[in-house]
Amino acid sequence: MNNLAEKYTKQIDILLEEIERLSVMSKTFSRSDIFLDEKDDSEAPKVHQAYGTTLNMLSNLFGARSPQVKSLIDQRKQIVSKKNFIKYELRETCHLVYGILASVKNDIEAGLITSIVIQASGAVIGDFIAIAKNELKNGNKDVAAVLASAALEDSLKRKADELGIKTENKDLSGIINALKSQGFFSGAETPIISSYVKLRNSAMHADWAKIQGTEVSSLIGFLEPFLIKNFS
Repeated sequence: MNNLAEKYTKQIDILLEEIERLSVMSKTFSRSDIFLDEKDDSEAPKVHQAYGTTLNMLSNLFGARSPQVKSLIDQRKQIVSKKNFIKYELRETCHLVYGILASVKNDIEAGLITSIVIQASGAVIGDFIAIAKNELKNGNKDVAAVLASAALEDSLKRKADELGIKTENKDLSGIINALKSQGFFSGAETPIISSYVKLRNSAMHADWAKIQGTEVSSLIGFLEPFLIKNFS
């Protein structure tokens, strides 16, 4: 299991434990309960937080418009639409979220989601590149430089996480060197990517005078095939 997968499984384990500790999770109801404790929704914030976190996780793993995200939202809407008393709604939401999290964890541990994570990551980075390309076309080289630099750094950090490389407290040059040491780059990729570190630093420190449109165009031109190669 790679570093990225471990992060997700640890987060899921924490969520599952938090849900198991909620009393509403194991609550059983009868029809008479509809008149009891209707205002007792003290666990509602935790349930809603668990639902929100799960929704964000599915969006990160599969994409915001994926069938997995749509299914979670639709099932949650069905629970709410029944207009049962609050504790019943909370319990059903807990069961829904718990089941989905457990299923996702099993798939991650079985290695079934790794490629999906990579593709979803590529889609996010691809959006940055597309916007950067459009901004540059419209004469906004500084905005384009920030977006393209963010895409470069994010793609390298995601790939480092995938390969089990710790990126904490590492600058971009350090991440590039770590990837190089594992043989990730091929041909002339290392010196080419290293040459963009200066542009990235200028963009992130708003040193606009040092940024040239031709440099930004070069970075975008490099990132497009790099993204296809490594995130598809």
